[in-house]
Amino acid sequence: MAARKKKTRKSKAQREFVSEAEETLEGMREGLADLMDQRAGLDADGEVDPDLINRIFRAAHSLKGLSGMFGLESLSNLAHHLEDVLDGLRLGRVGADSPAVELLDEAAELFAAQLEQVGEKDFAEASAAAIDELIGRIDAAVRQAPPEPDDLAGLDLDPALLRALTEYEEHRLRENLRRGRRLFLVDTSFEILSFEEGLAELSEAIRGAGELVSTLPSPGEAPESQIRFSLLVATPLGETELGEQLDFPGATLRAVNEPALAPAESAGAAAAPVEAVEDVSPLEAPAPIDAGGELDSLRSISDTVRVDIRKLDELMNLVGELSIHRTQVEHIANRLSQNLDTARVGDELSRIHKLFDRKLKELQAGVLDVRMVPLRQVFEKLSRVVRRLRRELDKEVALEFSGSDTELDKLIVEQLIDPLMHVVRNAFDHAIESGPERRAAGKPSEGSIFIRAIQRGNHVLIEVQDDGRGIDVERVRALGVERDLIDPQESLSDKEVLELVFQPGFSTREEVTETSGRGVGMDVVRTNLAALGGMVELATELGRGTTVTLTLPITLAIIQALIVGVGEERFAIPLNSVLETLNVDRDSIQRSEGREMLNLRGEALPLRRLADEFELPSTNVETKQFVVVLGLGDRRMGLIVDRLEGQQDTVIKPIQGPIQQVRGIAGATEQGEGGAILVIDVASIVDEAVRRRDAA
Repeated sequence: MAARKKKTRKSKAQREFVSEAEETLEGMREGLADLMDQRAGLDADGEVDPDLINRIFRAAHSLKGLSGMFGLESLSNLAHHLEDVLDGLRLGRVGADSPAVELLDEAAELFAAQLEQVGEKDFAEASAAAIDELIGRIDAAVRQAPPEPDDLAGLDLDPALLRALTEYEEHRLRENLRRGRRLFLVDTSFEILSFEEGLAELSEAIRGAGELVSTLPSPGEAPESQIRFSLLVATPLGETELGEQLDFPGATLRAVNEPALAPAESAGAAAAPVEAVEDVSPLEAPAPIDAGGELDSLRSISDTVRVDIRKLDELMNLVGELSIHRTQVEHIANRLSQNLDTARVGDELSRIHKLFDRKLKELQAGVLDVRMVPLRQVFEKLSRVVRRLRRELDKEVALEFSGSDTELDKLIVEQLIDPLMHVVRNAFDHAIESGPERRAAGKPSEGSIFIRAIQRGNHVLIEVQDDGRGIDVERVRALGVERDLIDPQESLSDKEVLELVFQPGFSTREEVTETSGRGVGMDVVRTNLAALGGMVELATELGRGTTVTLTLPITLAIIQALIVGVGEERFAIPLNSVLETLNVDRDSIQRSEGREMLNLRGEALPLRRLADEFELPSTNVETKQFVVVLGLGDRRMGLIVDRLEGQQDTVIKPIQGPIQQVRGIAGATEQGEGGAILVIDVASIVDEAVRRRDAA
């Protein structure tokens, strides 16, 4: 993998800022995706949901405050200009079709990119240049004359109430009038001690029937223990329908724009009670608030704590170290139990070890559970990408998900995003045909991409299936010959030919686009998946579509491993990739075209010797051979070893030193006796073995 620039370590305050800002930005980007969808479906007279705009506006305001509080002026300035665009959209000064709205998504992307650079040495200068350029384009896009105000003189409203409206409320009033909606004034009274709950309940009922334009205290007569409110409502409903919808005790309706009402309704009374006013019980003296109740009121509503993943890594490393010490205690207890003089102490230590082992497993399971996150987080990000691709490529493609609640380790999820993004982009740009091309092929004009996640044992399979044109295997074969990747005389299966798609720089695309065609993508997918101990497979049918299957371990933190030996060396094989172990006769191992095979229940199982992989001398001279059957996804192979030495929990650690990447080695782990053994990279060994079998 290409070397990455070493990032400056962020301070604790910077990490907290990035974490909180990223969470706020995530909600904002989801809102922007919904805004773009609404905007795309509007006609010339359409209106974007004002509640959605307000939600995005609040997120931009929060980002501005956060950035300013941490002294990041460039980011605060960008968020401020986002506020300006959204405020203009709220107040009608910026139309839904304005180019400024198009820039909101770009600004959010830039904000996210700048968050990654917080703490870097040259962050201030680099971010200011990029942000100033975008702000200039935003300012140019929002320069337009404000719309002419509508006449409000014809409304049956107290002028004092009109003067009390905010600029936004006045804009919403004009917008509802322009759309021909009915306006009503809802008057009601609440007990002062409980008016917040009552007002919230009435407001929620109004929002179910229309839009709550404004809520203002009313100067009308009311008992001293009560407070009156006037709520201005815009709705497509008539007076009778609205009254039935609200059904709120003591509330009265009064039509504000009578000419807009239907004739049958106009003949009715101007003020109609929604329901008869119930008797109000005498005001009771409030019960004294005890200390416990006051403390309860200060508690947070949420019981969620945001934890830095690095702290979980440190905790997991400690659990791993304890696992190693637990194994050492077990060995000491066994040695003590075998000596008559210390047998009693050994037995006691064995009992303590069993209790320690049980509690440690509970701790390990708890820490792993905290690290697990649902794939829904990745799928939501993919939805935003597909929305943008729809606009950029002008293709109608439906994206569907299954298995969003399937969980993976947080670190694996973060590393999975880029490979999965490449796969979806390739499906969108390469696989899915244009509308006319699909109709000519007898397909629906709308393409589809279906992503399914399922858990199989200790692995998660993610399938990305499209109904596009499929991969032309013969064209791939011809390009492979043309680029000297394969011998023209070599006989290759279709599956072997498809392996060329994963070669660096290989692309069947003749032209380069912003989305793909640069020869990068699928090789990155395989490289990143291999680094996670996973693998990627292709299945395709010309004219029908392609399925890309990603296989990943659930976690890389603490895993159980099978300890095997070859000669004097020992290796650890992750147990989540071990299907079974066999003890077979040497005579049962067959050879085919120079490769060893085993007939395993009627199917040919390719074999490889671990000793040959690392050029080690084998000491097994017995007639029996130990075979470890490995599997990833639908791929199978057998690994011949000299001996099986049992299982142990392992924490895989990277190899330090000048040679950090060794073919077939995923890392190292410590033994109970304090030594270190190498961990086998099952994905690379299985992948190479199956490729050799397919080529045979």
